[in-house]
Amino acid sequence: MIPPFLLTPFSVGTCKIPNRLIAAPMAGLSDLPFRKILKSLGAGLTFSEMISAESYSRRHKKTEMLIKRSEEERPFSVQLFGANPVAMAESARRLEAEARCEIIDINLGCPAKKVIRGGSGAALMRDTEGLFKVVDAAVRAVSLPVTVKMRVGWRPEDRAGLKLIPELFARGVKAVCLHARSVTCGFSRPPDWTWIKDAVAMGRPLIGNGGILTPEDALEMVRRTGCAAVMIARGYLGNPWIFREIRQLAEEGCVTPVALSERFNVMTAHLSASVETFGEKHGVLKMRKHLAWYVRGLADSTQFRGRIMTLNGQNEVLATIDAYREHLNQRDRQETRNG
Repeated sequence: MIPPFLLTPFSVGTCKIPNRLIAAPMAGLSDLPFRKILKSLGAGLTFSEMISAESYSRRHKKTEMLIKRSEEERPFSVQLFGANPVAMAESARRLEAEARCEIIDINLGCPAKKVIRGGSGAALMRDTEGLFKVVDAAVRAVSLPVTVKMRVGWRPEDRAGLKLIPELFARGVKAVCLHARSVTCGFSRPPDWTWIKDAVAMGRPLIGNGGILTPEDALEMVRRTGCAAVMIARGYLGNPWIFREIRQLAEEGCVTPVALSERFNVMTAHLSASVETFGEKHGVLKMRKHLAWYVRGLADSTQFRGRIMTLNGQNEVLATIDAYREHLNQRDRQETRNG
């Protein structure tokens, strides 16, 4: 029996990835504790948060934590951003020398104003000469596969990103991840997967990104575009189980809902890991958004989310989680008796 396509291995240069489900880099969110969860639930490849090549080349301490990985994160990709080819090359060489990752990714699509002001991320979409200098510097500096993540262009009508893809492959890039929106669109309009379909014809592996919020979306993107893999970003926020659900849908044709007990167990384990990694103050602060996302769609979640956003101590948060869990259990028991 041929296994479902998204569950088969594929290669990016010399790096073999066990399946075609990729957890996107997300600044401030895809940290080590959360990536462990994503990996355990079926992500074939995880990414660091976006790293400044300038900062990493100068050995700033804050960047060290951002690229720390668990033993389970093999393969692992570190995403760099920057407009300085020298810093990009130095950072790439250091990542390879210290065996920090199996893939080096260059961000060409971040629309954040702070990043664009520095000439990095999506700003390089308007500076082709600078873009190629940065990419060439990384490719020439290492033997590791270099990939890029980009948008279709600065504006929907220019499609500049699509036009760059053949040249990127010619310069030694081993894979392109295409987010099917333009820079100016931000997230204000739905992604247009026809752009991914058009890009697939220009070289492989082409990874599709944008608009995968459900397991069905992942299978549909592959069906409609022919992309080699899918990268999931906002779809895993509050739902790291999406990777497991995609596997279930591909293999069995249906998805088993996440049990309430498992949801709360993961919430508390994630909180503990965050505090252990970042300390209580910062660890709890980082968890506030995650905890709010974890309860999205659950009954009577509004009060829980409001309460969580005011708490700073681990024990307070655990007590609030336990109280909400018991509230939901009591509600279920009451419905069962009344039903």
